[in-house]
Amino acid sequence: MKNLSTKELNYLNDFLSWELLSCKKCYQYANQEINTAHQKVFFDAARTHQQNYTNLLSYVEQVNKTTGGQLN
Repeated sequence: MKNLSTKELNYLNDFLSWELLSCKKCYQYANQEINTAHQKVFFDAARTHQQNYTNLLSYVEQVNKTTGGQLN
């Protein structure tokens, strides 16, 4: 696996931040929603964002482990 540049790491950091924020907002909206159908949509969206966050974080950890934390 190739080393990531500083710019690529900054992109990944932004993606992680966006996914985490989206997940938190979806959970917040789901807990405020009275309609159970709408609540389910928000919970499903929150789980999707949480999974995306977990996948990105796993990728970063894998790159870090493989490259020893070195940048290009």
